[in-house]
Amino acid sequence: MEDIDKALPQAQHAHIARMMLKQLKRGEITLEEYLIQCAYWGVKTLGDIYFKSLPSKPLEIIEYEQIPYYKRQKLSWGFFVDHPGIMKYYQERDKIIRENNDYLLRLKNYKEYIPASDIKSHEKLDKAIMDFKVKMGGYDE
Repeated sequence: MEDIDKALPQAQHAHIARMMLKQLKRGEITLEEYLIQCAYWGVKTLGDIYFKSLPSKPLEIIEYEQIPYYKRQKLSWGFFVDHPGIMKYYQERDKIIRENNDYLLRLKNYKEYIPASDIKSHEKLDKAIMDFKVKMGGYDE
């Protein structure tokens, strides 16, 4: 069973995280070294960080967005109770936007801790950051 757990990427990541945290707690590495190791670990696992596309707008949302803004402001809560898909869509969309912004911020943080002399890692991060910004279009940060 233990061999199966070690084969799973999540188990490997959890093991590495626990090991690094123990080193930090024991004083074997400094906080700065810990953050650098975390940044390199992040670069190594860049494939786990990916842009999530926004959900497609259902017809209900398209119709709602065609209502003039001043009329939308006057809609009662009952309207949204009768049309639960509207709130559900915006909640899902906002969640994905937050996740994408969090991923972008994480990539930028990795760049801060990787030494400037490590050009390969910086190039990988620059590419990933640029890809995110392009895909995010107008809603980043």
